[in-house]
Amino acid sequence: MGLEPLMFGQMRKILVLFVALLTLSVVGLAQNETEKYTIGVGDTLRIDVPGLFGAPQEKAVRRDGTLDLPIAIEPILVAGRTTDEISALVKKFAAAFGDLNATVSVVRYSSHPVAATGSLAEPGIKYLTRDAVPVYVFRAIAIPNQNADGVEIQRSNGGTIACRFDECESQKVLIRSGDAVKFTSNAGVAKIN
Repeated sequence: MGLEPLMFGQMRKILVLFVALLTLSVVGLAQNETEKYTIGVGDTLRIDVPGLFGAPQEKAVRRDGTLDLPIAIEPILVAGRTTDEISALVKKFAAAFGDLNATVSVVRYSSHPVAATGSLAEPGIKYLTRDAVPVYVFRAIAIPNQNADGVEIQRSNGGTIACRFDECESQKVLIRSGDAVKFTSNAGVAKIN
């Protein structure tokens, strides 16, 4: 009987630590999503290797996630990588020609679509420039009408979220590729389904 309270206390400490670590990892993941852009099919990249290419190369990512470069024997797989990762890869290929720098940037974002509907002037597909953006950033992209005060988000996994703009901000709601976002008036109390 003396061991049970001791074991319960230790198990409780472990559970509290686990929940804290899980919370920190989720927060870190959310921050990471808003700070990076993962290249995908349809994006157009500008690849510059001064001293090797006469001018920067602009290449669209093909359906198989690759693109061709004159310095590579085979197509380079770029989908699923960041521009920094692709820059390092291009620099590695360029190393055969000397110690050259390589920079890669996105000139046309096409792989992170979000459907925008509802109370806005121009409904349609909008493209994210990060893997995820807060609702206030998506508002700047979609430009809702003045009467819009909230959103209903249909997640690509089937879940839904409805919140007023201020509630979305306080709950740190993110918009991700594949979501459908409807701008609404009188959205009501935040709900997550």
